[in-house]
Amino acid sequence: MEVEVKFKVDDDAKIKKRLNALGAKYLKTVIEYDHYYQHPCKNFKESDEALRVRVYDSKCELTYKGPRVSDKAKAREEISVDVSHFEKLDMILIRLGFRRIATVIKKRSIYLLGDFKVSIDKVRDLGIFVEIEYIKPVSQQYLQEVINKLKKVAKELRVKGPSILKSYLELLLEKQC
Repeated sequence: MEVEVKFKVDDDAKIKKRLNALGAKYLKTVIEYDHYYQHPCKNFKESDEALRVRVYDSKCELTYKGPRVSDKAKAREEISVDVSHFEKLDMILIRLGFRRIATVIKKRSIYLLGDFKVSIDKVRDLGIFVEIEYIKPVSQQYLQEVINKLKKVAKELRVKGPSILKSYLELLLEKQC
C-alpha cells in the first residue's frame, strides 16, 4: 500500500535546506511524464482508481492505483510493473479501448530521510509540492500509526497547511475545467 502526504509550497529552497539539516540523503532529480488512461467501460473517477504509465530516465512503468482507504493521507493499493517500450504499450492500451486523458509533467528531486522518501515536485501548470511517502510495507492495521509518522516528518520539514489528498491528475483536470 502506498501511503503519503502532499503539501503545496512556495519555496523549495527552504525545504531542501531543512532536508539537509535533518540529514536527508539526496538521491536524484528526474523529469517524469505521467500518462493517465481512462478505462473503456469503467469510470475511474467514480471508482477512485487510476491507470498510469510513467516515463522517466528512459524507463517506463505501468501502475494501477486502487481506491483510497483513508481520508487523512493518500493511502491506496499500488501495483507497478516495468515495461520496456512506452510507444508499444500506449498502442496496446488504445487498441483495447483505453483513452489517454492527461499527462502530468514534473521535475522531481528525490531525498531519503529514514523510512521516508521526500520528493520536491515542480509540476507543470500546478506549482511546487512536497510529497512525503513511507517506503516500508504498510498493512491496514498500522495505517494510522504511519499517517502520524508522516505528519511528524512534515512538521520537521516545516511545511504548513493541510495535506492535499487529491492526485496531480485530479488537480490538473480541475484546473482545466
